[in-house]
Amino acid sequence: MSLVELTDLNLRVGSGPSAAHILQDVSFTLEKGTITGVAGASGSGKTQTGLALMGLSPKGAELTGSIDFDGTELVGLPAKRHNALRGTQLAMVFQDPASAFHPMLSVGQQLTDHLRHHEKASKKEALRRAIEMLDRTRVPDPEGAVKKYPHQFSGGQLQRIAFASAVICSPRVLIADEPTTALDVTVQAGILRLLRELCDDLNLAVLLVTHDFGVLSSVADTIVVMQKGRVVETGDRESVITNPKHDYTRSLIESLPGSEVVG
Repeated sequence: MSLVELTDLNLRVGSGPSAAHILQDVSFTLEKGTITGVAGASGSGKTQTGLALMGLSPKGAELTGSIDFDGTELVGLPAKRHNALRGTQLAMVFQDPASAFHPMLSVGQQLTDHLRHHEKASKKEALRRAIEMLDRTRVPDPEGAVKKYPHQFSGGQLQRIAFASAVICSPRVLIADEPTTALDVTVQAGILRLLRELCDDLNLAVLLVTHDFGVLSSVADTIVVMQKGRVVETGDRESVITNPKHDYTRSLIESLPGSEVVG
């Protein structure tokens, strides 16, 4: 059974003739221990799909359809209940890691505050787990890192800390929205290896949002292709990349350097 099942998900912003249909009948599933990559150009609806799962759709937007999270319907769920799931059951990492942290608070304080708020851990226990998680995400000198501030880290290190913050409360679903876009190629590879390890080790259901098919070709188990708010193709990584069924998928793959599409 799928951990998350999206069925005929629609998102509309505004009303009347000027209404924008951001998502149209979006359906796919997320499985434990797998990475589902959602690909598409800017405006395809991929990020809004992740935000809908988190209960963070734009204010005033109308969300219909179904998001079944292990038996709990998230569409129409009261805000208070959705808030309780965020950070504990559902977590998200964004494109710009700097925006995820308060610049005036140490990394340790932010990680421990997160843990103490959600799990009521003691200060000592929260600090121990923060250091442990920074070590797990391969942040250099985790004991020293907890005393530092966000501006004292490189972009790649800060993204690792963002992943540590996202998984410290043991969520079941992790949404990664363009987590490597702002990083150079070498650092990107390290972040993607980390994402794969976290998925496997923690049995996470991962939704990886990206415009880059190169990223998906290295880590995704399943690929969902979106265009103008609709899912146009879904399949396992190998079949989608080597033998795409939809012209839009083919165009995305052929834009990659050195790509060769079969069929």
